[in-house]
Amino acid sequence: MRLLSVVSAGLVLALSGSAIADDETWREVDPDDLVVMDLSYGRVLMELAPDFAPKHAERFRALVRAKFYDGQSFYRVIDGFVAQGGIGEGDDKKAPEWPALKAEFDRPIDDDVTFTKLGSPDLFANEVGHVDGFPVGRDWKEGRMWILHCPGTLAMARDNDPDTGGTEFYVPIGHGPRRLDRNLTAFGRVLDGMQYLQKLNRGDPKVESGVIQDASKRDPIVRVQMAADMPKGERPRIQVVDTTSKGFAAFKDQRRNPAPEFYKKVSPNLDICAFNAQVQVPSGEPVKKSKRR
Repeated sequence: MRLLSVVSAGLVLALSGSAIADDETWREVDPDDLVVMDLSYGRVLMELAPDFAPKHAERFRALVRAKFYDGQSFYRVIDGFVAQGGIGEGDDKKAPEWPALKAEFDRPIDDDVTFTKLGSPDLFANEVGHVDGFPVGRDWKEGRMWILHCPGTLAMARDNDPDTGGTEFYVPIGHGPRRLDRNLTAFGRVLDGMQYLQKLNRGDPKVESGVIQDASKRDPIVRVQMAADMPKGERPRIQVVDTTSKGFAAFKDQRRNPAPEFYKKVSPNLDICAFNAQVQVPSGEPVKKSKRR
């Protein structure tokens, strides 16, 4: 497992809009896993999850470094569903130099990751919770775990054959399309900039499954970089809350009743896709190293 920086944060406002106590611990995202995508609307930051889909994370990183996505577009955007980008439908035929990958829908449950239970029932998984801020499902009978398709998940598109994803990626921009769990490979998540993905021009879902027919109306992908490849003075830094911490547990409790003076009937349950693990821009230098959990 890679070693990532962890810092003790002061009282700051997380990018999610919720403050975390000053004794909270944060994990700094490894710049080799931090994707920096520039759109005409603004910058999107995404974290890869090689612990769940190593081949897909490696492929996406290689595509970014080859400038594969620079100048391409979001060509399939369906309101309430997903935004899909790349070179277009049929990527395995259009980019033979990037052969299709074997699906990585899930991974074994083992001791090299720390899973924090949500503690609420779920319609699509026996158990849900967080690993390193990623929303994750588990099935102990099968001994498997996987990243959930919540809004902001980064995943690879494919054809009917499970092993046909290669270059085309998508991000859910509406509700969490959980029927896609374990049917497509999820290999990351958006940390910041979802508002810019929400601005993308939409296609008609009744026409060619939402592919925008007029190419001039497709929003361009201006540039994509790995943070590790950017000059240090220009490299963005971002931290994710430790989802094993007491502070995150308190945040979840708060989400159960975010406005006690307003809500009169409150459910004790949480929807795993209804909130995100908080992120923040670091205020100081990392003070120690810790294994990614």
